[in-house]
Amino acid sequence: MFILLFLASGLLVMPSCTPERKVANTFINSPHVLNLLVMPPDNVFKFSHKGESVKNLSELSQEQQDSALWAESHFMQYLSDSLLLETYMNNFIGELRNLGFNVYLDDAIDSFMTGKPQSYVLDISQMQLDEYFYPVEDQESYMDTIYYKKTNVNAVDFGCWFDLSKANTENAKKTVLYATSTIYDSFEGRFYSDPFTGRVKYKYRIDSLAVKDIYEMASYLGKKHAGYLYDFFMNQYIAKHLPEGVQMEDYYHYNRAKNSFWPADDERFQVLGTK
Repeated sequence: MFILLFLASGLLVMPSCTPERKVANTFINSPHVLNLLVMPPDNVFKFSHKGESVKNLSELSQEQQDSALWAESHFMQYLSDSLLLETYMNNFIGELRNLGFNVYLDDAIDSFMTGKPQSYVLDISQMQLDEYFYPVEDQESYMDTIYYKKTNVNAVDFGCWFDLSKANTENAKKTVLYATSTIYDSFEGRFYSDPFTGRVKYKYRIDSLAVKDIYEMASYLGKKHAGYLYDFFMNQYIAKHLPEGVQMEDYYHYNRAKNSFWPADDERFQVLGTK
């Protein structure tokens, strides 16, 4: 399900008044402004890893392998880099602005570089899609016999790498952020006993992915990653402004639609380090 985010008004819903939540509430409701120069990637890296479908793959040259894998792809060969980027970036930038960022692009770099405080550069250094088969395994016991069934479904990973640095700072270090998401064919299966033969059989149904689903994923992730970036700044602010001696117990996610926040768990950027 793809979620449409919108700006909600009203008081922030706070499950409890821990120090982290108090500081997060201050960040969300303060009039601070974050200026962000966004640099989109030049292209999208797309790969097919469906070697299971290529006969004698290991006997081919690297160039022949790449061509054969590309020909076996269900999605990669039909995706447009320009449409993927346009879909992702429009949603990413739109949601950043909804979250309160002042967003600048390359054509407005002169305006951005006029010494504004709290200014950052976000370079989307790489966007990559990987297509592969994902094994789905099922098992059930009938009359003391365990039956197994393994089925391959289509899967696509959508990964993005971001370099974030402070603007107008000499030799500023870049923080490397990463996020990835996966979509699969929808799969339903079950074992059953054939009443006529007594044999145990397996019935399943696959609702296959389509190219349009990949574009919808790009739209959804554009908004989602904008929220991740807001969360990154919010959690940095929380860590910096907690009372002395108090340590953060959770990493928080802000939901703009509900004007509330809660522990993010795995719904966040991975920080890969600095460079």
